[in-house]
Amino acid sequence: MMAKRFLTCCMALVLGVSALMADAPSDFINKYELFVDGVAALDKDNTLPETMDSLKCVYKELTKEYKSVKKQMTQIQLEKYYNLKAKYQKTVAVWNTKRGAKAVGGWVKGIVRKKKK
Repeated sequence: MMAKRFLTCCMALVLGVSALMADAPSDFINKYELFVDGVAALDKDNTLPETMDSLKCVYKELTKEYKSVKKQMTQIQLEKYYNLKAKYQKTVAVWNTKRGAKAVGGWVKGIVRKKKK
């Protein structure tokens, strides 16, 4: 429940900031950093798949925005973007790995139980 509230606040903050600010590269980097830090702060063990799906939608929108401001970005801004992108992808990969491990663990337990009968 706490993660859902945090996610809602994070998304509202990102959307609010985007509505108030122009689409300058520095503003985009700030929004992107807020988003990535919010995703990294989520508890991966208790985050619902629906929440991660919502985050993927926000990520896609930010990626579209990146494509529109990329030409205006400095080398330093591009480096920061790529570092943040790597942080996001690592966070999602860890979450997916944990989710996959739980699924495989449940599958293995199911097979072991069937053999004992």
